[in-house]
Amino acid sequence: MGYSITDIIFLFFIYSFIGWLWETIYCSIRDKKFAYRGFLAGPYCPVYGFAVATVLIGTKPFQNNLLGLFISGMLIATIFEFLAGWFLENFFHMKLWDYSHLFGNVKGWIAPEISLFWGVSILILVKFVQPTVMAVINRLNGWFALVIVSIMTADLIWTVMDTVKFQQAAATVEKYVRSEQERLLRSVKTEFDDWTKQREAFSKRLEKFRLQLNENLKVKGVQPFRFNQRRMLRNYKNLSLTTAPFFNEIRKQTAALKKKKAEKKD
Repeated sequence: MGYSITDIIFLFFIYSFIGWLWETIYCSIRDKKFAYRGFLAGPYCPVYGFAVATVLIGTKPFQNNLLGLFISGMLIATIFEFLAGWFLENFFHMKLWDYSHLFGNVKGWIAPEISLFWGVSILILVKFVQPTVMAVINRLNGWFALVIVSIMTADLIWTVMDTVKFQQAAATVEKYVRSEQERLLRSVKTEFDDWTKQREAFSKRLEKFRLQLNENLKVKGVQPFRFNQRRMLRNYKNLSLTTAPFFNEIRKQTAALKKKKAEKKD
């Protein structure tokens, strides 16, 4: 027996929530601080919902064969993750995960060991988790599906609009920091004749500027990031914007400086 449209909507929402819960708990423990995960504002990660719903539908013919389930689930999940990575980078100009450090990765979107993880996870999902989830779905009123679609559609529209503003905000910060670095460089060249002293002074002033970047932005009246945008920057360390490469580098260098400063205090 296949899944009805209502079943698919409920599956999508439930696994989106489970995915959000898993990522939030795991990342909060790893980072030793609360990390509210998810691309959308609500407590759900649609990539998990889409992936699991797609896998459950695609592996339906193989669910009584463990090897067939493992292979089909691994392939479907890997293809889905590749498409999700491609979509985010090409339409939203962002990367939320990066497997570039793993052997055999493709553009940092997928990697063999991650695919194996998905294969094992799908075995556990289908055999142990899905029966309980379906028991819950069978008790739900079909009208809840319409409420879920309405809420998540509104959230998606708002997030798309906010992401466009996010790109603009990042470009504003990038332009400001570039101009300030050029100003600092001109300043040290005026003050010192010796190239070694120029380099040393520029390095110190640049470090101070980046450590106080948020304060500097406020003083200059540059306050581009809103709450949800700051959440994304704070909770996604691997987040990068393909439209603002210098901004990505600023984030990495500023984070490294703050870590170095914190280690000195300890």
